[in-house]
Parts: sequence; C-alpha cells; structure tokens
Amino acid sequence: MHSHLTSSSSNLPLIRLSAINPFLLELARRKVDAGALLRKMGLPGKVPASGEVFIPARTIYQFLEKTADAANDLYLGFSIGQNLDLQDWEPIAHAVAEAETVGDLLNRFIINALDHSSSTRYFLRTEGDRSTFGLKRTTDLSFAPAQNDAFYLGFLTRLLMHSTGASWDAPSVLVKVADPDAVPPMLEPLRIVKGDYRGIQLSFPTEWQFEPFEKTAFQTGNRIPAASQLPGSLIDSIHHALSPHIHESNLTVDRAAGICGFTRRRLARDLRQRGTTLAKEIAHLRAMRAGKVLVESDCRISEVALCVGFLDPTVFSRAFKNWTGQSPQEYRKNTRT
Repeated sequence: MHSHLTSSSSNLPLIRLSAINPFLLELARRKVDAGALLRKMGLPGKVPASGEVFIPARTIYQFLEKTADAANDLYLGFSIGQNLDLQDWEPIAHAVAEAETVGDLLNRFIINALDHSSSTRYFLRTEGDRSTFGLKRTTDLSFAPAQNDAFYLGFLTRLLMHSTGASWDAPSVLVKVADPDAVPPMLEPLRIVKGDYRGIQLSFPTEWQFEPFEKTAFQTGNRIPAASQLPGSLIDSIHHALSPHIHESNLTVDRAAGICGFTRRRLARDLRQRGTTLAKEIAHLRAMRAGKVLVESDCRISEVALCVGFLDPTVFSRAFKNWTGQSPQEYRKNTRT
C-alpha cells in the first residue's frame, strides 16, 4: 500500500521516517491534521512517525515543503529547528558527553550522525583561518528544499552557538542555504546567501574549533538562558516564551497561553492583576520586532509583515500604525533620521 516504505536502508538515499516528527508534532500543536497530510502522500498517518522504517529522501523533502504550506508559515522549518531540544537527539547527546573542544564536538557529532541517514553527510572543513561546518545531500533535487535547509540551519546554528559560548559572534558566520527567504529577517546579523540544492554550510573562524566548552552549561543551555537573561517577572517570562513564535500567523491567545504553560483563564487573571492582557503583550512583542526589522534592515513591508505573523501587508500596516502612531514607512524613515 505504502510504496515509499522500506524496513532497511539500501543504495537509495533514505531517511528514517521519524526524522519528520518535530514537524508532525508542531502541526498537531497548531491543530493542523498532520495525519491527513501524511496519508495524502502515501505515508503512514500515525503521529509521531515510526523510527523503524526508512523513506526516500526526496519524499521527505517534498513532505516538509507541504508542512509549511499546511501551517501557512514560511518560517516553519527554521522555527522548529531553533526550538529543538538538542540533547534529545542521540548524535548530539553522545558528542557532548565525550568531546572537550568545539572542534572535537563537531567531529564526534559528524561520526555519530552517520547511522541516522544515508541521504546526508555532515562535514567539517578547514581552510586557513576559516572553517566550514555543514551537510551535503547525496540526492539531486529539482526543487529547493527550503524547509529542510531552514530546519537544519535553525538547530546547527544553536549547536555552534552553544558550543562556542562567549566566543560566538554572529556577524563572523557566513551561511549558505537553498532559499534564504525561508529564514526570518531577524537573522540579519548572520550573513546569509543563496547556495545550491545540495546542502547547507556555516563558515566561521577556525580558532573557534580550539575553544573548550563546559558540558553542563551546554546541556542546560538549550533550555535555560544565561543568568543575566533570566526573566525576572511573569510578563518577562511571557515575552521570553513567546518571542520565538511571534512570526506565526496562528498565534492565538489560547495557543500563546499553552506555550507559556498556563490555561487561558489562569493567565488572563494573572495578567489582569498586572493591568494588561495576553493580546496586548503579543501586540507589544510584534511591534518591537517589527520596529527592529524596519530600522535594521531594508526588508520590504510584506517581508516585515510575515516576520511578525501577518499574511496581509495592508492589515500589518494598519496594526503597526495603531501600535506606534506611524505607518511602517514613516517609522523607518523617522527612526533612521
């Protein structure tokens, strides 16, 4: 029945079906029928997906593009990659436990990841004062695997950032992906350019490879921010929890409350005591991010709208003027002046 399935790997580039689980679970959280989407592509409709079967890589890449369409979220892959619990993936967990330096960590991760897919190969290449970390596909594609690249960029950037610690410097990193438009404008400090369809690359200073990293700090760092960044109040905590989701067009009050770990009624009561509402705090976060992108980039208004969850630029412009008293164009011009 399911022509895409096989129980073991072969010469055909294959990926474990369970590799798509972060996307399936995110769709379920957004109340999108992930099972129906799977069945439509001739795949098992069970969520989460089984790790016992392998799927042709091309089918996986096509499926991920369809998840972004189903969620109506151009940045779905990047958002999932950024929020992935790094320690939940065995190749990373083992590498962290055994490595002593950043270069050691990356090399151990590359070796450990070999058993999880025959369709990609991670690599670490050093050329003088620059090193390049990334992955190369063994599959030739006729379409841009935008969501797949954005997903990998999301979590590989975090892997590199956490492992380098205080040495991390975003402008020093040059990234190549199949479709830069699938990466939110907020990542402007990272230099992002268009690459080919064969994989992604992150180029960084070679000296980072020799940096030691603190295992315990890395293991908790993917969930716990530095002490200076810990939220100090309920509203700070809400802002910290919701910031990674501000680009989502379906960020309803109910969903936002769930992300913050509260029921809608409980959170509404606590915020009312502080003279605000969840809807106001979401609007505040969107206004702050939109203002930042408008001032620090030359993104079109339609792109700024997308990065704060608005599919219609006209609706965004009205909302922005309501927030700030200025249109996006006026705000950009006046603030830069």
